[in-house]
Amino acid sequence: MRGIDSNLLEIKNFSKLSRKEITHIGPLLVNKYKFLLHIEPDQLKLKGAEKISDTWYVSYWQTFGGMIIYESSLGFSIDPQGRVKSLGALLYPNVEVPRASKISHEEALKIGQKQIKDYKKLRCRLLAEGVLIYPVKKINSIDYYRVFAFNFFPEKALHPASTVGGWAVFVDSQSGKVVLFEILLKPLGCCVPEDWVPPKPEEMKPKW
Repeated sequence: MRGIDSNLLEIKNFSKLSRKEITHIGPLLVNKYKFLLHIEPDQLKLKGAEKISDTWYVSYWQTFGGMIIYESSLGFSIDPQGRVKSLGALLYPNVEVPRASKISHEEALKIGQKQIKDYKKLRCRLLAEGVLIYPVKKINSIDYYRVFAFNFFPEKALHPASTVGGWAVFVDSQSGKVVLFEILLKPLGCCVPEDWVPPKPEEMKPKW
């Protein structure tokens, strides 16, 4: 999404804003363009906000019912003049997912551990976990799974110089079926977001 005749947003007194105020620009953009994005500002969860050479790069996950939607994203940059010229997004406007789990966390964890050959011998550790929404795209529809997401790594992968990878296992919270099993190249917490709360509507009125 890109502004054709003008910027998507122009921020006055940009250089004086705190990092927290910078992270509130995402919900502000969603509120301004929700007729195109089809989500609400409180459906964002901060993924990262980093300043590089006077330019801010900010990104978010989309959430539903407080749960992160796997591989969803909304991101943009703010140039040194406080201009947001474009944003990129992978969003899901019509999410339908169970509100509660039918199997317990303990059951799901055991299912996840069983997917890894020699789990005990490798001294695997659970480095990250969470309850996520996992979308599976079909030809004309999307299936949404409420999953227990686990990141497992063998002990030797934790050494800073190690090139050994780990595994992500997503277990459907309704059936106990493994809906995703993939190799992770390094210990990254796929489901451990930054402790950030979307701004309240009254806080979204620009102060700049």
